[in-house]
Amino acid sequence: MRDASGRVVSRMPSGGYYFGGIDSWRGKPPLADVRSPGEVDNYNWDAHKVSDAYVEWVRRKAEFLYRSTDYALMFSTYAGFHEWGQGLRGWSTWLVDLTFRRSLASKILDHMLEVHAHNLKKYVEALKDYVQVIEFGDDLGTQIGPQIPPKVYREVLKPYHEELFQYVKRHSKMFVFLHSCGSIYALIPDLIDAGVDVLNPVQISAKDMEPERLKREFGEQVAFWGGGCDTQRVLPSAKPNEVAEHVRRNVEVFKPGGGFVFVQVHNIQPRVLPENIVAMFKAAYEHGWYSRA
Repeated sequence: MRDASGRVVSRMPSGGYYFGGIDSWRGKPPLADVRSPGEVDNYNWDAHKVSDAYVEWVRRKAEFLYRSTDYALMFSTYAGFHEWGQGLRGWSTWLVDLTFRRSLASKILDHMLEVHAHNLKKYVEALKDYVQVIEFGDDLGTQIGPQIPPKVYREVLKPYHEELFQYVKRHSKMFVFLHSCGSIYALIPDLIDAGVDVLNPVQISAKDMEPERLKREFGEQVAFWGGGCDTQRVLPSAKPNEVAEHVRRNVEVFKPGGGFVFVQVHNIQPRVLPENIVAMFKAAYEHGWYSRA
């Protein structure tokens, strides 16, 4: 994949199904060898700022869809901090930074915020009259819990998320949508406090992410966009009737009172039986109605 300038930004390996960021192909994250906050300034942060031409193209596309359809529109900013830090420093190095090298982590986060704020200001101004939901992304969970302790999230990352989320709320009526995979149960109160309106993908197969628990504890404060069908175990392995029953149960838990957008947990993976996909959507359609009037 190439960006508008022709620069290669991601590649798909032979025999693979997904595109990977180009930095991973170079063998070393771009800031892997940085040891002091002062070195962080040397990175080309401006390369991540969007052009006015791109923003105008997005604005025209959004206006066209707004005027020609009756659908709600969502725009993805791809703005995140934790994942970007992992990409710049390396997964394990970034986790150490957040815990033991706070001054270095803060310097990197400050630069990220400057880039994200620059881009977000342009996006919000261009799209606020046409777009109803704006997406941010930061995977914060693993299968068994958060990647970092809630205390570390609260002290280090939350203020940066809050800065972006609250900017959206101050300058538009768009809902703040956060994509964050894994078991993020322990972080949800802080995410809501930071300004998240919608959670996705609602990974119900992860620890403490049971639909009943999430709906009971957070259903009045946040919407769930996902959690409709487990794509780790159920969709690829169950029989169609089992998929349908699984979907029915999840819909019946999440649906009451609103605040639920049905979709499977993240992407449907390769080699899932078509019959199971059909069963999933049939069950969602059958059980998802509030009123047919």
